[in-house]
Amino acid sequence: MLERDPAPEGSRSADAAAMGAGGRVALTVAWCSFLTACVSTMAFFAFVDPAPMASLLMPGARTPSRTALYSVGFFIFWAAGAASAGLSAWVLAPVRNEPP
Repeated sequence: MLERDPAPEGSRSADAAAMGAGGRVALTVAWCSFLTACVSTMAFFAFVDPAPMASLLMPGARTPSRTALYSVGFFIFWAAGAASAGLSAWVLAPVRNEPP
């Protein structure tokens, strides 16, 4: 039987092996939720102006800039996407049958 040579340093498979399965899942969840947050932010704020919403939620207070409100909205969408993707990854994780 032929043995495979270990992956050369700096190759993609060597990096993936060094990261481990948990690291790959974490980066996949982070990347997918980031992309989801990008699209969600663009779609939501194309139709909704955050300044009047902030004025309604904080009457009498100084309203933050639109850029700050867009940023907060992006991170809220990113957290929601990460929760969704993380839950999906957890549910799809293989079951380990350990002896009692």
